[in-house]
Amino acid sequence: MDWEKITLGEICDRNKGSIQTGPFGSQLHQSDYKEVGTPVIMPKDIKDDKIDISKIARIDKNDVARLKKHKLKVGDIIFPRRGEISKRALIGKREEGWICGTGCLKINSGNNLFLSRFLYYYLSQKQITLWIEGQAVGSTMLNLNTSILKSVPIILPKENEYKLIGSTLSNYDNLIENNNRRITILEEMAEEIYKEWFVRLRFPNWEETKIEDEIPD
Repeated sequence: MDWEKITLGEICDRNKGSIQTGPFGSQLHQSDYKEVGTPVIMPKDIKDDKIDISKIARIDKNDVARLKKHKLKVGDIIFPRRGEISKRALIGKREEGWICGTGCLKINSGNNLFLSRFLYYYLSQKQITLWIEGQAVGSTMLNLNTSILKSVPIILPKENEYKLIGSTLSNYDNLIENNNRRITILEEMAEEIYKEWFVRLRFPNWEETKIEDEIPD
């Protein structure tokens, strides 16, 4: 198997990509956040390899223009810069144009979505997350920086191979997500049926059933 040993930084440089930190605290203050506007992704918003928008911060168009170099593109990979540095998320169409927030780093592999998908899964491997944690600085809280991410060792397949690997794993992820949605819907249906039958007592033929002390005959 003719795979190339290379670093993440070399991959980004080769493809005219970048590894960049989010805006510093002096560039983005708590007072800048609004109830309505463009979402700003913080480490807390990265959950289960996805972006959770339930408590996401937002900024107005003036701040978006000011922070335009921190805008996210489809295929970017975003990491926390401190704390749970093993988390990551792949930016999709929904998050395009959102802002990489304070406390995060973004990896752009040169707008090559197939390569981005491969790297997203590659960086999730246990040995890679342990390597990153081992290089991180800080005793009480691990801190990640661009130098550490640039030096992450990658064993890179040929283009046709990483395309196949990334696409296959992405398809499995989509299948799992769809099945999880179905499970959630079925659980909600089961809960509603239970309430309808045993709380509201509207079970089949309930109109014809005698009720004594709130118990069907």
